[in-house]
Amino acid sequence: MNNDEEKMIYAPIVIPTLCRSVHFKRTVESLKQNGWAKYTDVYIGLDFPPAEKYRKGWEEICDYLETSDFSIFNKFVVYKREQNMGSYENSVDLIRNIKAMNYDRWIYSDDDIEYAPNFLEYMNKCLTKYYDDPRVFAVTSYSYPINWTLNEGSTCFFQDFNVCTWGIGFMRKKEESFYQYATSGKLIKAAPEIIKSGSYKKMLDACYYDYFYAALSYDPNKPNLMKYETDISMRAYIAHKNMYCISPAISKSRNYGFDGSGVYCQKTSGEGNATTASNYNYGDQPIDKAETFEFILDDDPSHLEINRQKLNAFDYRSPETMKLAHQNFKLIKWLGLPLAKVAHLGCYAVKRVKGIFK
Repeated sequence: MNNDEEKMIYAPIVIPTLCRSVHFKRTVESLKQNGWAKYTDVYIGLDFPPAEKYRKGWEEICDYLETSDFSIFNKFVVYKREQNMGSYENSVDLIRNIKAMNYDRWIYSDDDIEYAPNFLEYMNKCLTKYYDDPRVFAVTSYSYPINWTLNEGSTCFFQDFNVCTWGIGFMRKKEESFYQYATSGKLIKAAPEIIKSGSYKKMLDACYYDYFYAALSYDPNKPNLMKYETDISMRAYIAHKNMYCISPAISKSRNYGFDGSGVYCQKTSGEGNATTASNYNYGDQPIDKAETFEFILDDDPSHLEINRQKLNAFDYRSPETMKLAHQNFKLIKWLGLPLAKVAHLGCYAVKRVKGIFK
């Protein structure tokens, strides 16, 4: 063990799952290929199938967990649910257990991710380095298929416009501050402040649309994603709080969840020129092949806006979509949040009435 490894506090990794057996096995097996697996505690939350159609995949995961060798990890713990919790509560309960065991940092993984051989080393080195740095909110393992503008030789870089949860490391105090801020509704109520400060300018178009839509949302049938711990809410949060996420120059993770099998990721075609998020084949994305990780940070502030524009072009939103976002923005700017909600609801009601009598 070298000096870096002796000083390290190793983050556990939590993985909620249900029935995607092929994806889940790939995730765990890729973690086994990491040199730092031997330092890592793994916690699996296996949800109970809510319907018969989920049982076959669930049984395959049960068999894999019961018959495979996980001794390469420092610890391997399975929470096998006796009744269905749902994907969100299954995840939340895993984090709740981690906190109860007094871990001060952790890595969250979906069950459809394949990891690079140096993923755990990268995550632990970055989490240790930035644990006490108030500027850094989280560390993500995923890097979009973009030719980032970085200083030569850089292995990771700052982003103040993006948080991706496809393998993400959290530091407890920062995560808890964010969680309270979002779930209490304060992130939504901050809309006038976000407008006044100009921090919305750091948002990607996708985040800008999602945030100002959520600020005026009134639909009781749709969850307001700014009140949950999602990549959408975290993107708005770091823009608002002037924080950063650490991202790798070469992705440490590959997402297989865009095949229609998951709860959150849409199905992408993988066809065409694959230059946008809607048609990119994420399952074919190259990831880092190196077995070790050397920390070399690009922290050039002039690169932030350049890279934001590059990701904005990849994760494209149509002019029609952005027109709606600008309308919501202007309502809040001119009327304030409470009156803007009333006006927005009134416009919606008028449209419904017109549609009924059309």
